[in-house]
Amino acid sequence: MRTAEQRIAKYNARMVSSLIDPTLTAVNTQQQANFAAYEQDFYPKQVQLRAILSAYSMPQPMIAGFEAFHGEIYHLYRSVSGTLLTAGCQVITTKWADSAHLGVGNKPILIEICLDIYGVTVT
Repeated sequence: MRTAEQRIAKYNARMVSSLIDPTLTAVNTQQQANFAAYEQDFYPKQVQLRAILSAYSMPQPMIAGFEAFHGEIYHLYRSVSGTLLTAGCQVITTKWADSAHLGVGNKPILIEICLDIYGVTVT
């Protein structure tokens, strides 16, 4: 997994191109700053997620599902707070704990992710 700094450098390199139109070039600096801020916030949470999954010796194919769950929770975390965050985490956790996603057996891990990374108590 790349570090936050490596991800930012790759993004910045991708943004320097003769293929980028003038409109995008005009907002390029702000986009790079926005991505750097996002990466500095998200990367530590992703490292925490990987530590939790490593503690459970999660098989590699399952990690993608947990990453998707984590992405949904992160989006919610950046969008709302308080009781809306708690209610949203409950809904997303229930969704990902069904048999079509990660399964009921993984619900305790999903609850742990919400609590340890985002400080949200889910039942």
